[in-house]
Amino acid sequence: MAPDGHDTKGDELPAGASLCHGQYTIENYLNAGGFGVTYLARDSLGRRIVIKECFPSAMCFRSNQTVCVRSQGNTIEFSTILDLFEKEARALAAMQHPYIVGVHQYFRDNGTAYMAMDFVEGETLLDIIETDPGRLTPDFVKKLLTQLLHAVRYIHRNDILHRDISPDNILIDEGGLPVLIDFGAAREDATKVSRVLSQVLTVKDGYSPQEFYLAGSQQGYASDLYALAATFYHAIMREAPANSHTRLAAAARERPDPLSELPQIEGYEPGFLAAVSQCLSLFPKDRLQSAEAWQEAIDEDVRQKKLLHEAACDQAIDRSVAALVKDFFTDFKPKSSERSKPKASEGQFNGSKATSARSAQVPPAPGPFDEAFYDDMEIEETETPKAEPCPDFIGPPAPILSPIDRVRLKHARPKPKEPEPPAANGWLPLLSRRFLVGDDTSEESV
Repeated sequence: MAPDGHDTKGDELPAGASLCHGQYTIENYLNAGGFGVTYLARDSLGRRIVIKECFPSAMCFRSNQTVCVRSQGNTIEFSTILDLFEKEARALAAMQHPYIVGVHQYFRDNGTAYMAMDFVEGETLLDIIETDPGRLTPDFVKKLLTQLLHAVRYIHRNDILHRDISPDNILIDEGGLPVLIDFGAAREDATKVSRVLSQVLTVKDGYSPQEFYLAGSQQGYASDLYALAATFYHAIMREAPANSHTRLAAAARERPDPLSELPQIEGYEPGFLAAVSQCLSLFPKDRLQSAEAWQEAIDEDVRQKKLLHEAACDQAIDRSVAALVKDFFTDFKPKSSERSKPKASEGQFNGSKATSARSAQVPPAPGPFDEAFYDDMEIEETETPKAEPCPDFIGPPAPILSPIDRVRLKHARPKPKEPEPPAANGWLPLLSRRFLVGDDTSEESV
């Protein structure tokens, strides 16, 4: 008997109940939670499907088949929850992925909301862990994790959190492929808008991260990764990990972490186990932050592709730098002081190839390190003068130059003007007058 006197037959619809104007017929009840009930049903074509009903039992009851609120004060809250349920159904229907359960229809009936989903023939991962653990070989577990990481990555790219990843929400179909079911996003949102439902914890001990236990805590992609890591910890160790809320309390008291570390197990690479352990870190900042990062940590092919991509980027950078350096030196013009070096009569020596067709035909002038360069010069072997600093300044001594440096310096400086001949005297004027004037008497005077 319900609190308001209405007769009820329990929280679930009876077998044979019709939904959506006879389009679906309930076959049997599957399971129930604090926010909904799941049924196995058939559609009008006889195909087996799964029907999920929005039924927050904390504020609703069933009268015959109709869902009613327990008090008028819950009416607005229940209406908001129905809107959230519809929002989740539409978001799931927009996702098309082989490892995520497909949603085909949303409809309202019996005073509440429903969604029609794929029926997956198989068993849950929890059933396999408890009844057939021999199937969980290292190869099977590693492949399973890789497949589910693809699914989680797809979910997060659509800006959705699953919020309820656990062994009982992972179906393994007859072909051995996993399917994620029973998203908990709408349940989490419902606790934020309902005073009644805020008292209902939307957590699953052993799998939910500690931030799910704290009202108003920041939740993100790393929260789903914790739940996925806890699920595979259970698959590897055959026991569920310690409750994250208990771990948080131990950390607050500075006590050892009650979570047993994953040991080295034959068939599992150290990197694979290390990634699972890292995603089980108590605080979100210490976990891997994305499904992509987890894939890179355990997938050798992904790591190799990343390394090849980084190497290609490095080569592209090297080529760009080399091109910039080449362009710089191609466009570089020496300063005027550098252009004042010795020039040949037909070309200019500048340490690079000739820059004109004419200079290409004329042999280059000898450089300062060629012996021919000094053929027409007289090297004065004089003692190198010592530099004497000014009396008011004591500075470094003048550099000591080698003979070749002195020749270079001498050659680079402009040649001094030749001194004018001394004033003519003695016999030279007379001789000049003899040849210029024809004075024969000058010979006697000489």
